[in-house]
Amino acid sequence: MLISASELTASPGKSGQLRPLVTEMRDVLSKDSGKDWYAWAVVTGRPYGSFMLSTRSNDYADLLAGQMKLAVSADWAALAAKAEGVLSQPAPTILSEVIATTGEPSAPKQFTLVTRAVIDRSAMMDAITWATQVAEHVTKVTGVSATVATSAAGKMFEVSWLSSVDTPEELDKMNAIGTDAGYLEMLATAGTNKLFEQGMSERFLLAKLP
Repeated sequence: MLISASELTASPGKSGQLRPLVTEMRDVLSKDSGKDWYAWAVVTGRPYGSFMLSTRSNDYADLLAGQMKLAVSADWAALAAKAEGVLSQPAPTILSEVIATTGEPSAPKQFTLVTRAVIDRSAMMDAITWATQVAEHVTKVTGVSATVATSAAGKMFEVSWLSSVDTPEELDKMNAIGTDAGYLEMLATAGTNKLFEQGMSERFLLAKLP
């Protein structure tokens, strides 16, 4: 499975205009591509006024079929033109390939926590194995399912962990993993073995827009 995402950041003072535009884009993208698209507001971890659009595809054939439909959509072309002057820059796009899931697979829930790290290329196989193992451990401790994905376009050698929950209380429960001894030991092992590039990790929280 592939996950496509675009990050849209408002120009200063334009976040109030961008928010409704993003949800309108989601609706047109869903209608004209024949796929489910999701609109997100970035709660924290990215510049203020950041939003995201995302969708899932079974494979490249499925991805390109949806993109070709959008390429000839008059509604999408007209709507995209409304972003002029509202966005701070052209929206960067990300494509990730899912390599593992833990727990029960589901559609994205109300809140999604995304953690990213860049693999040290000298430790590629060990880092991929560790990425799956730490996701399994977090799910075992918190009960929250996780998706592990690697970059297929954009910044290469990047691995992402995505966890989705329905309520803020579940976010707090998941955040408690930071005090779990087994989790901390796994983080220490990753650091000792230099599995990931130092200073390249990031985390951000998304809230799904109605």
